[in-house]
Amino acid sequence: MHYGFELEDEDIRGFSTHKAVEFFRKLLWAEASDIEIIQSSTHVPQRIHVKDGGIDAKVVNATPSREDLIPSGTSGYQIKSSDLPPRKCRKEVTKDEDSTTLKPRVERLLNQGGTYVLVVFEELVGKPSKNGKDKLKTRKEALVKEFADHGYPNADVRVYDTAKLIGIINRFPALVAQEKGLQHVQDYNIWEPRATQGADKFVPDGKRDSQIQTIQQAVRKPSKTCSVIRVTGQPGVGKTRLVFEALNEDDLRNRVIHATAREFDCSGVASRLQADPEWSAIIVVDECSPDDHNHFNDQFGPRDDRLTLITISSDPSPVNADYEIEVEPLDRETTIELLKENFTNA
Repeated sequence: MHYGFELEDEDIRGFSTHKAVEFFRKLLWAEASDIEIIQSSTHVPQRIHVKDGGIDAKVVNATPSREDLIPSGTSGYQIKSSDLPPRKCRKEVTKDEDSTTLKPRVERLLNQGGTYVLVVFEELVGKPSKNGKDKLKTRKEALVKEFADHGYPNADVRVYDTAKLIGIINRFPALVAQEKGLQHVQDYNIWEPRATQGADKFVPDGKRDSQIQTIQQAVRKPSKTCSVIRVTGQPGVGKTRLVFEALNEDDLRNRVIHATAREFDCSGVASRLQADPEWSAIIVVDECSPDDHNHFNDQFGPRDDRLTLITISSDPSPVNADYEIEVEPLDRETTIELLKENFTNA
C-alpha cells in the first residue's frame, strides 16, 4: 500500500530532457549521501546543454553499501528522457555516423574499467519490442556489442528504466515531496522562503561557520544510529537559517524534509519513517519544544543512519542529543554587514 507517500512510474515518465537530467541528478546525490559515498566522488554538472562527450554524470572510486543505483568503482551515466531503440543506443556512444570512434568520455570511462549506465525515463522491463524481444535486454545487448566492436569485450553495461528508478526514488521522501508534495512536510526548496525570511544573503561570523561545519560533519558521519542534533537560541537569532545553510549542499539538500513539530507529528510521515526500513531522510523539525524533541528522539534515535534528526527551538532546556548547538546573536560589525548585503537603504 502506498498511503500517498510514493511516486508511480507515470509520475516520472514524459519528463523533458532538462527535467530528466535534473531529477536524476538529485536522485544520484541522495543515493550517494545515503550510502555514504564521499561528496568529491560524485560529479553531476549543473549545465546540461553542453557537449557531454557521452556522459551526463559520473561517480568515481565508489565503495557503496548497496549497488542499486551506483556500482562499485567508477561509473558514467547517460540520461535520456525517452526510449532509444538499439540502433540509437549504439549511436549514442559514438562520435560519428559510421561509428568508428567512441565519444571521448565514454572511451575514457571504459579505459578506466568503469561501468556505463544508460538511464531511460521510460518503462522497458517486460515490454517487448516489435520483434518480440525484451526492450531492456536488446538495448543492453546493443551497447555491449558496440563496446566489443571497439575493443572492450568485457565492458560492464547497465540500463535503468523507470521501473528500476521508481523503487530507488521512493526511498527518499524529500524527492517524493518535490514531485507530488507531502501533507504538512516540505522539501528543501519549498522550505527556503520560511528559512530565509526575505534575506537573500547569509552573512556568518566565525562561530556560525564552525557550527555549520559541525552540522555537516554530524550528518555525513557514518553511524549505526540516527544522529540527533539540537539547535537552540533566542527568537530571531537565525537558528533556522543556520540549519538551512548547513544543509545547502548537493549531497544533503536532496534528503531534507522540514516541518514544525506540530505539523510533523500529524503528517503521517513520522510514522512512515519509523516503520519503513528503506526510507532515508534528514529530518528538520522547527518550533520543537524539549518534550517534542525527546518524543522524536525516542522515535528515531535508535534507528540506523538512514535518518538524521535536527530539532530547532528557542528553549535551551537540556535534552538528549548527540550534538547541541547554541546560536548566539551576531556581533555589531557582522550585523551591519548583513543589513548592507540585504537591504540597499541600510
